[in-house]
Amino acid sequence: MGDVATVLIIDDDKYVRRAFRRELERGGVQVLEAEDGASGLRSFRERVPSAVVLDLRMPGLDGLGVLSSLVEESPETPVVVVSGEGTMTDVVEALRRGAWDFVSKPVVDTEILLRGIWRGLEKAALLRQNREYAESLKQMNGRLTSALDELRADERAARQLQFQLLPVDGLRVGPYRFFRRLFPSQLLSGDFVDYFPLGDGFAGFYLADVAGHGAASAFVTAILTTLVEKYRELLSSRGDETILHPTQFLQRLDADLKTHRLEKHITMFYGVANVATGYLIYANAGTFPFPFLAHGSEVVELASSGCPLNLPGGGPLVQGEAAFLPGGRLLLVSDGVFELHGADTHRAKRAELADITRQARDLDSVLTRLGLDESTAFSDDVALLFMRWEEERNA
Repeated sequence: MGDVATVLIIDDDKYVRRAFRRELERGGVQVLEAEDGASGLRSFRERVPSAVVLDLRMPGLDGLGVLSSLVEESPETPVVVVSGEGTMTDVVEALRRGAWDFVSKPVVDTEILLRGIWRGLEKAALLRQNREYAESLKQMNGRLTSALDELRADERAARQLQFQLLPVDGLRVGPYRFFRRLFPSQLLSGDFVDYFPLGDGFAGFYLADVAGHGAASAFVTAILTTLVEKYRELLSSRGDETILHPTQFLQRLDADLKTHRLEKHITMFYGVANVATGYLIYANAGTFPFPFLAHGSEVVELASSGCPLNLPGGGPLVQGEAAFLPGGRLLLVSDGVFELHGADTHRAKRAELADITRQARDLDSVLTRLGLDESTAFSDDVALLFMRWEEERNA
């Protein structure tokens, strides 16, 4: 039992108290005695015992009255009722008022009394442990709730920061106009899109999809934007043209990401458009579906192969090229689009995307065809980048 148990015997018969004391002390129990109900309650309040042995029939305050007070003041303290005038009515009433056990006098076999006390002590210890556990669990839940509230606040702040990293919607670079949307499946997205001028003669753009969802993947998108910015700065400050050559650029990004030892791979489509000639070159590190480029009713799927970034070993990247003529539209979407309602196979969804690109004049019409808005329930992040050649430079 651990600590030495203390049992309070409340009985007006000193011989009974003596007999009980002898047997309990043999069992290693410390014993307190009281000769009537009133003194028993005083003794109990001075030193709350581990258990109480209580006689029902005593002068003055009887056992049932004492029992009611004990249970009210300390419901977890076991009370074993003993009575020489026990009837079934006494048993029922004592148990109804909270007695843990009932033993009839004369107690021929004191082992019965001892077993009743030990059962009570074990049950009381179990109740105490359960209460302490419940209290500990309550405190733990309180700390967890507080931590979750902090985490949600941090995630909301991180979401705001991530969306601030996105480029301006509708940005114009030469004849090209860029539009983007990002729909996270959670507060934070593992998808990201960006586009930017490169010197006076080029526009760069990409769509990236970091494996997984949530904060860890969003953190990698932030690292990715920093790395891309580094190569933009190298072009303007040192004339390093790495960022103008998609295959070389993605290979350098792959090496950079591996130095960070991130446990996330990234698919990424990166393109560079010549703002004067409409000549487009691109490379694809595992992005699927492939982008669609439309001129009038003609739609071309920019299919290209390549291994995702930050995978062991890596693999070769194949550079593609295409003419991006006046009136042309380019649509890039992340693979979260495959989880949307509509076409039930990848081939059918790609055919749907081709038709959407053929008919679309702006990103809003793409969203309408796909049934995408802020109220949509997403099982995967969805990112979209829409690019078009506008004839009027001052549009």
